[in-house]
Amino acid sequence: MRTRVKICGLTRPDDVIFAVKAGADAVGFVFYKQSSRYVSPETARELANLVPAWVSTVGLFVNSELNEISKVADYVGVSHVQLHGDEPETLCKKISRPVIKAIRLPTSGIITRVILDKFTKISKSYLDCCSAILLDSDTQSFGGSGKTFNWEVLEELTPKFNGKWVLSGGLNVGNIEKVMTKFNPPFVDVSSGVELKDGGKKRSGIKDHNEIEDFLKMVASFN
Repeated sequence: MRTRVKICGLTRPDDVIFAVKAGADAVGFVFYKQSSRYVSPETARELANLVPAWVSTVGLFVNSELNEISKVADYVGVSHVQLHGDEPETLCKKISRPVIKAIRLPTSGIITRVILDKFTKISKSYLDCCSAILLDSDTQSFGGSGKTFNWEVLEELTPKFNGKWVLSGGLNVGNIEKVMTKFNPPFVDVSSGVELKDGGKKRSGIKDHNEIEDFLKMVASFN
């Protein structure tokens, strides 16, 4: 199976249109108000209307109530819901769309057998009620931090997930070749790694079209 790619944290029409034309399988909109990539439901609805059939639209939420998730998802018309907070399995089961649940892994320190077993158990429990789990870095921003976790844990964790997992957290053009070569993930999710730089600093929510194109081409070269 080829690796599918989601471009997340989109805020502008031009970026959505380019990502789709360049071959993205999914585009994501952030509904977490504390995020620098937040878009209002009204803006997201306009952006989602630019997306053609067969390209997924994903709404990202953090610790939102079911009513809010349902209301926003229905209004915008997203095809999938991505949960990045501490949402329980009971909430995931009540959402009427396919759910991708983020599991946040440490960005530093030694990941012991006890920790590995803990994350395996948590991940498998969510897979009983979600379409996939998303392995991301554990940061205060709940995603889009540009930081990676220790990818070596993928060798231990992912064989147990039956292909229903997404790799995220710090992916970019500079490291995606290594990721594809060593782990061949079924899905990857990139946000800050394809953003424009201004004086060396990322411009949150503003995508670099060259970076998007190069990222997608690199992934496609392994498919």
